[in-house]
Amino acid sequence: MAFAILKLSYNKPGDSSLTGGICGTGFFVDSRTAVTAYHALNDQTFNPNAGLQYALVWVVSRSGSICRIEREAVSLHPEIDATIIRFQKPVSNFQIYKSSLGNVANGLKVSGIGHVGDSMPSLDAGWRGSEFEIRSASLTGLTIDTNGCVKRSVTLDINANDIKMHGVRGFELSFGSHVGMSGGPVVDSSTRRVRGMLSFGLPADSIVKTETFAISIDEICERCL
Repeated sequence: MAFAILKLSYNKPGDSSLTGGICGTGFFVDSRTAVTAYHALNDQTFNPNAGLQYALVWVVSRSGSICRIEREAVSLHPEIDATIIRFQKPVSNFQIYKSSLGNVANGLKVSGIGHVGDSMPSLDAGWRGSEFEIRSASLTGLTIDTNGCVKRSVTLDINANDIKMHGVRGFELSFGSHVGMSGGPVVDSSTRRVRGMLSFGLPADSIVKTETFAISIDEICERCL
């Protein structure tokens, strides 16, 4: 399934508690390449929370696997609200999603896959010298998978604080969403292939969204991969 993006901030090695939580969702398109939303993973994500000195970022699978994200592994594409993560070595225990390109038909049955934003997974973790090590993590109770259909194809023109796009191909979905689902895959219910990436929802200032929009996987493949 999709993974959660986990950010933790702290002041110094050995701190008894670290602050943070899930800041978005993402998915692998091959064993070394993952996709998420730009507004969920960008330069600011790698900066510590206010008043703290250091930040660490991981991807966390639903099977409990952990993989650290380094800033140099990330390429940013804010013009389509996309971020690409490229790992030096193939990852294991993370599901890989194949893409299905082409027009998305209105009424196509799909699933939106994501996680609860700002929540904290249950961690088996601790300090090993100056390094904070997460051995495993549990996302139990923090997953949000929603079924519905493609409502209509749209051209996305957005000028918000965290998302700015113009003329980007996408579609509106029939279901609502939740903060933290951004970057998750929109999966064709019959083929299990990715048709888009969850991007934003409305109302903009609400944790729970009643309207949900996705970016076409065509745009991401053509511009980023």
